[in-house]
Amino acid sequence: MSYTTTSGFSDLVGSCEITGTNVTSYTSNTQGTVTPTNLGGPNLHFKVKFDAVTHPYVINANASGNGFSGNAKDNDGLTDADETWAATATAAEAAYAKGE
Repeated sequence: MSYTTTSGFSDLVGSCEITGTNVTSYTSNTQGTVTPTNLGGPNLHFKVKFDAVTHPYVINANASGNGFSGNAKDNDGLTDADETWAATATAAEAAYAKGE
């Protein structure tokens, strides 16, 4: 299912494909498309690493409305800053999921 992503980290703004609790593809509006590493668990828990960025981002999110909501961690080893992260089903996907 296709989702639009938002985050306090500009590298994570874009879109992704999610099946169950696995993210199969992640596209950043500024960094391009990567294949995430799913880290397991009952909710979304995955890592993305873009070629032009020196550190990975780790995302944890729970189901919320027609998508997921949680946080992203900048695993740079220095600040390990946290920012918000959310994925919202695209309009067509949300309508399909509701049977419209």
